[in-house]
Amino acid sequence: MMGRPGAGKGTQAQLLAEKVGAGMYSTGERCRAFAAEGTYFGGLVKKVIDAGDLMPEWFSIYLFEDKMIRLEPGDAVVFEGAGRKLLEAQRFHDTLSWIKRPYTVVYLDAKEEVLRERLLKRAREQGRADDAAKAIELRFKRFKEFTEPSIEFFRSQDVVIDINADQPVERVYQEILSKLGLS
Repeated sequence: MMGRPGAGKGTQAQLLAEKVGAGMYSTGERCRAFAAEGTYFGGLVKKVIDAGDLMPEWFSIYLFEDKMIRLEPGDAVVFEGAGRKLLEAQRFHDTLSWIKRPYTVVYLDAKEEVLRERLLKRAREQGRADDAAKAIELRFKRFKEFTEPSIEFFRSQDVVIDINADQPVERVYQEILSKLGLS
């Protein structure tokens, strides 16, 4: 599940995981868990999160590869937030290819204006520092700089389906199911 900040990746990944009986793996949730530990490393992770920046590639790769190599052949998992930088996307693809697991990238496409409003609302309701106005702009910048090339890499592998994420949650979910042949 990929998309700009606020596109609904976590919500849609959870809905999809429940529908297909899969586990859900969120890079952001894993990072927030590290940040909450109160350790030195957790403090470093927290600084990156609070600024709205992306984690170093080595750390993100470690997180999703650790999950991937523990999967049994019949296990299903929905990844949310993996492959946000080009090297991460390449390693994601290479790892899944090596363990012979096909995958599909669901790209939730939405306009920044819509997402900015969603994120500011979430900041008010949930108090997430990475949804503060200054952090939002950095997150959008990082998406354009790092994640768009990753999405293009996945497109070159012919594994991307595009979803209009400007719609209400239920319509986005129905479009995902339809394009994945699950409706």
